[in-house]
Amino acid sequence: MTPIFLPHTTLDAIGVVEGTLPKFAIGRDRLRALRDRAMAEGAHVLLLAWPSMEWVLLAVEVPSGVVIEDAQQLIPNLLANPTALEHMRSESRKGQHLSWLSLTRPAATQH
Repeated sequence: MTPIFLPHTTLDAIGVVEGTLPKFAIGRDRLRALRDRAMAEGAHVLLLAWPSMEWVLLAVEVPSGVVIEDAQQLIPNLLANPTALEHMRSESRKGQHLSWLSLTRPAATQH
């Protein structure tokens, strides 16, 4: 099942709908602090939500020299790794709602 990819600013909008989503309101400030720390360390952050209500705050570290202007640019790379997405979803069921992912460049092959 493919998740919905939301910008990290969704965490700021959750306060507007807290009354209807009390599950998300719990720990909101902690999540914002984690998001802010991840961004300060150079990670790009997305919120992934599955239709079954599992969700993950995903911090993605990109290789040095790679310039990403918007975390949405990472979505094709994430979709190309269904095993990682399923692992994040499985962990979210266990209460682990923060995932770090380091993208790496493939090693150069010499012929």
